Amino acid sequence: MESLNLFIVSDSTGETAEHVALAAMSQFNTDFSNIFRYRYIEGEARIDEILSKASASPSLVICTLVDKKSRSSLAARCAQRDIPFVDLLGPVIDALEIRLGRAPLQAPGLLRKLDEDYFQRIKAVEFAIQCDDGRSPESLPEADLVILGVSRTGKTPLSMYIANKGFRAANIPLIPEVDPPDILRTIPSSRIVGLIISGERLSQIRQERLRLLGLEPKASAYANRERIERELQAAREYLHSLGARIYDVTDRAVEETAQEILDFLRSK
Repeated sequence: MESLNLFIVSDSTGETAEHVALAAMSQFNTDFSNIFRYRYIEGEARIDEILSKASASPSLVICTLVDKKSRSSLAARCAQRDIPFVDLLGPVIDALEIRLGRAPLQAPGLLRKLDEDYFQRIKAVEFAIQCDDGRSPESLPEADLVILGVSRTGKTPLSMYIANKGFRAANIPLIPEVDPPDILRTIPSSRIVGLIISGERLSQIRQERLRLLGLEPKASAYANRERIERELQAAREYLHSLGARIYDVTDRAVEETAQEILDFLRSK
């Protein structure tokens, strides 16, 4: 079987072209003799160099170029040298342009940017899990946001929601009998928020929680209104000492509070 070299020409990483070419070649139960990758190509500066090498042996040129002028130039020069040429993106971009009725951006690397955003969200979620409920306090300086609040104010769902938007969020419970981590005093106040809720509503939430656990609410101080009010007062005083922004989450959906916080984070 004749050997065949693959030349990949891309204004980005060229991974799309390589995956498609290898998938197609697998249908012939063989491999390319050599794969030459030309990444981050801009304009027409290197086209002659690439095609001179490609024309020296049986080759296939595959491109993923978003710039229409560059694609057309490469196609024309491959035709002049009788080199088989495949434009992967061009036909799709042209069809979308007609269907959508507007010109493409022709900006390289946009898909890669989307991928980077995706992985940033994954890392943020991993961070939120690692720093949930007061764990890993040594990682707090790396947080984009530290959420404080007494038990059952919705710290974990809020931190996970924000993490899914790409921000590293940690959450720490405020417990009267336990001193908060000293490291919180070193975190800029602009990165700390506190959650407050009405004592009546918090008592209801805690009573329901105890029932779900099979416990009698009246037999536990956890849902006692007087204790709850003391917890909330201590939490307010501590949050004010940190200069933290405070959000009242009484009867509010997680999304409502999260959106306010996200608006602030994105404005910084």
